[in-house]
Amino acid sequence: MNRIAQAWRRAPTVSAKFLLILIPSLVLAVSLFSSVFFYNRHHDLRAALRDKVSTIADINAAALSASLWSFDVTAIRNVVQAIAANRELVCVEVSDDLADGLFVWPGVDCPANSPNVERRSIKVQNLQVGTITLHFSHDAVREQLRQEILNTVFLLLMMLAGTIAAALAALRLTIGQPLHRLIASILESEQGKGHRPVNWSAADELGRVIQAYNGMLARLGEEEAALRKSEQRLSLAITATRSSVWDYDLGTGQYWWSKEFPALLGYGPNELAMTTKTWVSLLHPDEAEDIVADSRRRKRDKALAYTAVYRMRRRDGQWAWIEDRATALRDAKGTALRITGTMSDVTERVQAELDLARERNILQITLDNTDQGIIKVDHDLRVVMSNRRAAEFLNIPPEFLAACPVFPDIVSLQRSRGEFDEMGDDPDLYLAYSTGADDDEFNGGGALDQPLTFKRRRPDGRIIEVRTNPLPEGGFVRTFTDVTVEARSAEEIFNAMQALGAAYADLKETQASLVQAEKMASLALLVAGVAHEINTPIGIAYGCSTHLSGRTQALSDAFEGGTMKKSDLAAYVATAGESSRLIQQNLTRAAELIQSFKRVAVDQTSEERRAFDLLAYLEEIVTSLGPTLRKGPHRVAIACSTGIVIDSFPGALSQVVTNLVMNALTHAFPPDTKGHMVIDVDDLDDGEIEIRFADDGVGIPTDHLPKVFEPFFTTKRGAGGSGLGLHIVFNLVTQTLGGRISVDSAPGDGTTFTLRIPKSVLAVQTVSVDNALTAVSASSLETAAA
Repeated sequence: MNRIAQAWRRAPTVSAKFLLILIPSLVLAVSLFSSVFFYNRHHDLRAALRDKVSTIADINAAALSASLWSFDVTAIRNVVQAIAANRELVCVEVSDDLADGLFVWPGVDCPANSPNVERRSIKVQNLQVGTITLHFSHDAVREQLRQEILNTVFLLLMMLAGTIAAALAALRLTIGQPLHRLIASILESEQGKGHRPVNWSAADELGRVIQAYNGMLARLGEEEAALRKSEQRLSLAITATRSSVWDYDLGTGQYWWSKEFPALLGYGPNELAMTTKTWVSLLHPDEAEDIVADSRRRKRDKALAYTAVYRMRRRDGQWAWIEDRATALRDAKGTALRITGTMSDVTERVQAELDLARERNILQITLDNTDQGIIKVDHDLRVVMSNRRAAEFLNIPPEFLAACPVFPDIVSLQRSRGEFDEMGDDPDLYLAYSTGADDDEFNGGGALDQPLTFKRRRPDGRIIEVRTNPLPEGGFVRTFTDVTVEARSAEEIFNAMQALGAAYADLKETQASLVQAEKMASLALLVAGVAHEINTPIGIAYGCSTHLSGRTQALSDAFEGGTMKKSDLAAYVATAGESSRLIQQNLTRAAELIQSFKRVAVDQTSEERRAFDLLAYLEEIVTSLGPTLRKGPHRVAIACSTGIVIDSFPGALSQVVTNLVMNALTHAFPPDTKGHMVIDVDDLDDGEIEIRFADDGVGIPTDHLPKVFEPFFTTKRGAGGSGLGLHIVFNLVTQTLGGRISVDSAPGDGTTFTLRIPKSVLAVQTVSVDNALTAVSASSLETAAA
């Protein structure tokens, strides 16, 4: 191949190159055409010969039928001699099946395995009496074809000579003369004699080339200046992108790279020789052989662009990942003339990709070691991720799942393995797992557009919980969990629940009694308060009335005895006025106390909803607790703005405040201490009231805080504590009042209960303390059973 290229370059003229192209091309074209023509001609002649022999066999088979039937040997020999007159035939055989006779020309026997044979059956009235076999040769065909080839070759040589002479003359007139002038102008430009335009004008392609050349000479100076600017911009762009440019001339073997390439690897501009040997020496030893082989392959294939990523050694001994992008310049035949490309440092990007691959590998290992089966299906319903347990729970081969099948194929395989024989209502048989095919049998009416959980019984008896969550971009994630043990424990749990139910009934009855007792205790406390509070004003009124009665009797006796004086009457009037004032004042006070106690008592024993002033009602509640508070040094203060009116259940609120005060008196203050309790009320902007009940007592231990609202939890059970006070408070606040309650305390720093209740309940709630306690207790029992 190199010798041909060298011979081509040594051709002195365009005419010589033209002839080097024209003559082989014409010879090759004529040879191909002639080969095809004579091949078809040979095929036609052979076919004609076979048709001729076939016709001879058909005609003579009919002619021999009568002779064979009558066994006319002479006639048979005459027919055989007549057939042998055809020079294409080399042997003729006629067999007599009735007499077992055989007639052969020209010898005793014909060739046994001759490929050129025509055989016909000789029949008389559909009865086969013999066979005629003709052996023929193609010698005549070959002789005729040879003569035609000689004649054609002579004619083609004459035409070839005339064509070459005419082509050379046309080449000289159309290309030779203008090309000679163009060469002369180029030589003058190279010798520094100026840019002289070519004196030639024509409308053909060469004329346009010369015209373009003349224009190019005029623009050459401007283009050289623009090229220098472009080179500067390119150099800046390459430097900014941490890249370099390289070029490899395959013809000369010259290798070139820009100054940025040594800098990528930490070398100076002149420390690396621009040779392929230098480039190969910098490659990683594990990759050098493959990279060099790939580089050589670029010369042979027909691709125009290439991309490769490999490692090269830096000056400090570290390895840099280089992305090599190349483009090949090829001639008209597709042969690569040169390869040009860029090399960029992509170490950070490759390291990030390696880290990502490592994390994906760790994730897959983690998934493979979980007890759950997991699969992820994309929007095309193709499995893109799974673990080893998924194949086991799906009852399909692991290699099938690893091949990333579409989900309907998994369902189809499961059906073929009898997975759904006992579960005809399995959701996978009815959901829309369609892949778009017209014959998809799993295109049901239900679409998977929300989370789905169901249980599936395997043929081996295991029960699998299947959880499916759709993905926003389409597809879904599915998990499989073996819940056989849990399912088998359900019966045991049910039996335990039966026993708990009986215990719960007893507990419910006990709770009802305790709650009723708690309510009666509150009511008894209220009655005691009423008796104590009204005792003083009624006692004062009674004393005043007794005193006034005595003074009246004394005045009456003096009047009847005639000893009454003006001073006695004046003293009586003064005494009567003062006594009347004291009697009226104390009886009015007693009436107010009775009305206040009456309202509180009615509220505590009823579940009526009404609107009431919060400050006034809190004062009435505290007043009702006055006798209990005056037994000790403890005091209750109220911090509430006036005008706050709420529409709620006053009885429930009274019970809550009473229980909180009694809880503080019981637990917060040690003996011989003076305690303070504050009820602080804030009117919030969101339509709620915040009530904070705080004391400065001993506080609640940290481990007791989570239990304060639990039923029957108390630290003073032997001292009269039932453990239901705060539990009733919690139920009344969260259910009857429709709010919420929290507690905050620290040992030695007091306790604060914070209530947030709506100003107006959304609907009348008729849940009593008994029902609230029962509901919470039932919930606690069910949770414990579960």
